[in-house]
Amino acid sequence: MQRLTSYTESWNRRPLPGPLGAGPPPTVPQAAVISALWLLAAWSPATAPGWRASFALDDPSQWGTAEPVPDPDLLLAGRLPAGDARSRSLQRYLASELDSKYVQLRRAPAPGDDLTLLLRDWKDRTLRLTLSAAPSVEPPPPDSRLPCLMTLLSDQLWVNNNNPVTFRAFLADRDGPVDPIDWWTRTREDAPLEDDDEPEFAPIAPDDLRSALLNVARGGLTELGADWDGTGDYPAIPDDHIAAYLCHDLLDTLLDRVQPESLHGTGFLPVDFADEDMEAEIGTVVLAGPREVAVLDIDVTC
Repeated sequence: MQRLTSYTESWNRRPLPGPLGAGPPPTVPQAAVISALWLLAAWSPATAPGWRASFALDDPSQWGTAEPVPDPDLLLAGRLPAGDARSRSLQRYLASELDSKYVQLRRAPAPGDDLTLLLRDWKDRTLRLTLSAAPSVEPPPPDSRLPCLMTLLSDQLWVNNNNPVTFRAFLADRDGPVDPIDWWTRTREDAPLEDDDEPEFAPIAPDDLRSALLNVARGGLTELGADWDGTGDYPAIPDDHIAAYLCHDLLDTLLDRVQPESLHGTGFLPVDFADEDMEAEIGTVVLAGPREVAVLDIDVTC
């Protein structure tokens, strides 16, 4: 069974693919920048001007000769063409990560027309990022899309000051009739005890699951409640907010891959924002396709 988590998951972190995964795991800012660029490549249309991104973890060799970057958003806009509103929203998010008060960003000398940026975070670790022209947009590594989406969502959505909302997906070949409880049992970290209550699964429509994901994001985005006085409806997520695009793509990626004939859910799946089940800490959905089954966990455990 394939297990997909974010690159910052505290318990079962997914390693970065290739040589990047050979050393220490990335810090949260490093993982967010890498994930944003891989996802930006995945979202780029085939007709987009070509570019490629390369990374090196813990390479501060040019830090002393590098210069501060005053406006990352403007710099990236000239290097990473945004084909639509979704890509532009992700580009703004990337620029905000590079311009965060918790990191330092410098531009290092680079050959030709390459752009090399050095990002140093609060752990004194440095990410070296190089953007280069290419005949076409270089695709991200295989099986990186869901981990990238989970990484960026967990970077923004919080249960409280210490715990992010986390996501896990399990995918396996279908081996017969699909019993949601059976697949829930297969994907638990520890085998359920005999006296544990079995979860009650119920059918859930794709549109209702989409609403639930957006409501989880709505409740986890601290910026939405910053100016809310506690009266009236809690602010909704703007349609062009990157968290909304990430939720849509997370679900669409699973639906496109599995082509489910049925979806069953249990636990924390707030289809209506006002009806959140605060007693449940994990929402689980079993997507049963003709050849493959996916189990998605949405974890708001404190």
